[in-house]
Amino acid sequence: MDEKKTQQRQFLVILTIVFVGFLGISIPYLIFPALFLNPEYSILASDWNDSSRAIFLGITLAAYPLGQFIGSPILGSLSDDYGRKKLLAGSLLIAALCYLFSGVAIASQQLSLLIVSRFIAGLMEGNIAIARAMASELTALSKHKTFGRINASSSIAYLIGPFFGGLLTDKNIYKGLSISTPFYLTCLLFLALSFFSSALLKSDAKGLKNYTITLWQRLNLFNRLLVLFANKRLQFLMIVSTCFTLAVDVFYEFGPVFLIIKWNLAPSQMIVYNGVLCLTLAIGYGWLPTHVTTIFNNRSIILFSITTFSILLVFMLLIHSTYMMMALFALSGFVIGLTGTLLTVKISNSAPDSIQGEVMGVQLSLRVFGDALICLFGGALLILSPKLILAIAAALALFVAIYYRLKTKDKSWHKAESKTI
Repeated sequence: MDEKKTQQRQFLVILTIVFVGFLGISIPYLIFPALFLNPEYSILASDWNDSSRAIFLGITLAAYPLGQFIGSPILGSLSDDYGRKKLLAGSLLIAALCYLFSGVAIASQQLSLLIVSRFIAGLMEGNIAIARAMASELTALSKHKTFGRINASSSIAYLIGPFFGGLLTDKNIYKGLSISTPFYLTCLLFLALSFFSSALLKSDAKGLKNYTITLWQRLNLFNRLLVLFANKRLQFLMIVSTCFTLAVDVFYEFGPVFLIIKWNLAPSQMIVYNGVLCLTLAIGYGWLPTHVTTIFNNRSIILFSITTFSILLVFMLLIHSTYMMMALFALSGFVIGLTGTLLTVKISNSAPDSIQGEVMGVQLSLRVFGDALICLFGGALLILSPKLILAIAAALALFVAIYYRLKTKDKSWHKAESKTI
């Protein structure tokens, strides 16, 4: 009982770090369009044309996820060798400096500094991978609960953060505020988190000197993927997770666009849809997995949730009621959260403890890569039809459900499955 209480306290520290970290990331989230498209806040000179502004907005937005794609598996992997506490505290400190430089870049209108600082901040965004790896080592606690609450905390942070970010740029509240202020506040938050993690997290108890591969091998992402995917079960689950989150991210990115085109909604109205989705995501991630898995097996839940998500997307294309659409957004949050947590638990259980950081980093990296593809091709598809994008997401989710069902129907899978619940 004492060990469980100790691990519960440790998890509370981890959860606080994740929540405040995502809060800091999301605070300046809605500021970037204004930096390029609103003359009052623009970082660009007035003689820039609309096409150039749109292109560099895309480059600036892409810098952060590109950094995440490269950095997440590397930081997660290094934490396996050099200790999670050290890597987490160090990455938070460097990220804090990046947000400081981003604020300075905006204030002094230095576009190149902004892009570079966003890219390096993305490189340091291995926090979620390291936090999941830490949670996986809390053996007295259920992974359904720990992973679910980590995901739920990020959803809540993304609901709250942009609201505060908007307030921090409003000169009507205080004349000293500017569009750089949210970045300076995020810098302070990350500095506090770096100190917080150094002071309160337990030191890693294992394997900091017993390296099995060199630093260069850890940094060679392609070869590490080949090594990891030699584990066929892990490879299969990574494919399922990546394809499902690709369909989900299409919904995240273009669901609001679809609604705006369909009903000409105002930003204030979109906040309601986003709020409903974030709240149900938090419940789906953090509460449902622990309770539902006591009644049904994981395979049935995942199949049901992915298939349901596909059906919900189809209904979104067909209905004409705003209230029904809000209900569909809410239901989507439940099944996305439930599936996301259960797949993450399965991925963690399919890998040895010695590479948990690397595996969690790869999962995040593949998702970010998929998100980049969506941004690259989604705009072109949007020109053809906003409905086409959601239809593709529905088809992809249905494909994932069929693929998962066919690959997991044999008895050997069920035996392995029973050992991970």
